[in-house]
Amino acid sequence: MNKRLKFILSIGAIGLTGLALTACSANFCSIEDNAQIVYSYDVYNIVDESGQNTGKYSFGISTYYDENDESRPKEAEKLEGFGQLYVVYDIDSNLALKAINENAISNNIRVNDYTKFWAEMDNKFLNLAIQAAIENNASYNTDKNTMTYSDVCNILIGDRNGNEKGYGYLKYIGLNSEGVQTNWKTWNLYLTEVRYDIGVDMCPDNDFVEYYQTNMTNYSTTSRTCIATEDGFYGYYGFDNNNKLEMFIEGKDWNYAWSLGFLEGLLVYPIGWLIDQTAVSFMAGIGAGWGQVLAIFVITFLIRAVMMVFTLGQTLTSQKMNDLQPEMAKIQAKYPNANTNRSEQQALAMETSALYKKNKVHPFLSMILMIVQFPVFLCVWSAMSGSAVLASNEFLGLRLSLSVQDVLFNIENWPNNPGWWTALVVFIIMALLQTFAMLLPQFIQKHRQKKIPKTLVNNNLNKQNKMMKWFTIIMLVFIIFMGFSMASGMVIYWIAGSIWSVAQTLILELIKYLKNKSKNKPRKPVHQTSNNVVIDAEVIPQQFVAPTGKKKFKDRNLKKQNNDSNNDKGDNNS
Repeated sequence: MNKRLKFILSIGAIGLTGLALTACSANFCSIEDNAQIVYSYDVYNIVDESGQNTGKYSFGISTYYDENDESRPKEAEKLEGFGQLYVVYDIDSNLALKAINENAISNNIRVNDYTKFWAEMDNKFLNLAIQAAIENNASYNTDKNTMTYSDVCNILIGDRNGNEKGYGYLKYIGLNSEGVQTNWKTWNLYLTEVRYDIGVDMCPDNDFVEYYQTNMTNYSTTSRTCIATEDGFYGYYGFDNNNKLEMFIEGKDWNYAWSLGFLEGLLVYPIGWLIDQTAVSFMAGIGAGWGQVLAIFVITFLIRAVMMVFTLGQTLTSQKMNDLQPEMAKIQAKYPNANTNRSEQQALAMETSALYKKNKVHPFLSMILMIVQFPVFLCVWSAMSGSAVLASNEFLGLRLSLSVQDVLFNIENWPNNPGWWTALVVFIIMALLQTFAMLLPQFIQKHRQKKIPKTLVNNNLNKQNKMMKWFTIIMLVFIIFMGFSMASGMVIYWIAGSIWSVAQTLILELIKYLKNKSKNKPRKPVHQTSNNVVIDAEVIPQQFVAPTGKKKFKDRNLKKQNNDSNNDKGDNNS
């Protein structure tokens, strides 16, 4: 295996490791949050024949109508046990269930017309939600005789205006024998009851049930946006991008964060809390969407400023090592066989170490600081990607919870969809800024090397620079790919991070330029008279001051006078 291929594989392994570590950060979603998210895949906005949203929702396979609703279809039947409600059962109205059925058939899992089964399940869970609303003293109308469609919506998915949750999510959790919440407990219990009521042949078999539950669970596990400081409706969840809903997410406290892990309590939750408070404050001032975007920029800059205390030392060390290239080249030239000769290798190491020590360079500082920084940036990423408030609302028509990929691949209403154009522009800006931020240090380094004589160029460092170039390109492609598939809010986070990186690089380079310029200032001429002799001298800059601290003078006239005096003495002696 050649070195380049080995290097590329190593970088790929690093990228995959970083991705895996990012995914290893604890998910803040509670069992109740997960159930709420899963339930969002059962709720759909009903569309009319022209494809326009009617404002009515279907729940499971059930669409409810008021008795006096003019849009009520003829096939609607009176809902058993209710005074004014009618219902239509249609499996095709549930797109998630429809997709699971189609995939099950392709996987040779038996699927029949289980409309009666799903209808019975919907009826049982509606009654369960009504009972839960009564037990929790919800403000909803729970009288079945007078209950309307609006009451059903509130009971199942909650009142968003009143910030009061619904209870349809209880379909996907339940209490085990120890009284602890667990997934699918109630659903499995009602499955047994319905099989007994209508017969096993009218119900799905165990293979389909397992397949259905696995797919529905997977829908919720992809969602991590549950870091909220207060109870409320956040995010957009659901199977169809055009029918996603805000769902009720529980507020989390610090104790809950510590229960998830050390870093979650120490860093992730405090950062998430700061994001939440900042975004809510900005949203109150400048509105939703813009408030979240501004919060992302402020928090990113704030955290980068704090981390700059560590990264500054790393950057200065890297700059010093670049400045020492000519000296390093001289040392390496003294030991041409260092790669094969152990004594030369030891001598080279000793002289290199002495050079670093003399110039106060710590070559392993960068590695140490990366070890310190990595968990911090991982926690920042987890807090940003897990923030419930950042996954809510829209920015110029773009839902921050949707990925750029989902938006750009959805060409419905194109080109009149403002969110599509916003996603495209945001992604292009992110890619350009990320490219510039990552390549700028290499451009600066290449410019510096042009000023170094070729005989003093550190060939070994040149090889390292080439490897670093490949590393940068691979990481750049990796980040752009991730930006295409991650939530749009995280793309904005990368934009903010890129702006900071560019600004930091340019500022540090300016500081170094001004520092070097001050060192190389022309020496100030000094004219003094001593014993009727005019002294023409130059003040040596401070870095050339003698160890005693006294100023040195280059006295051209005095030196010439001394030379003339010595010459006269020589002539007299002769």
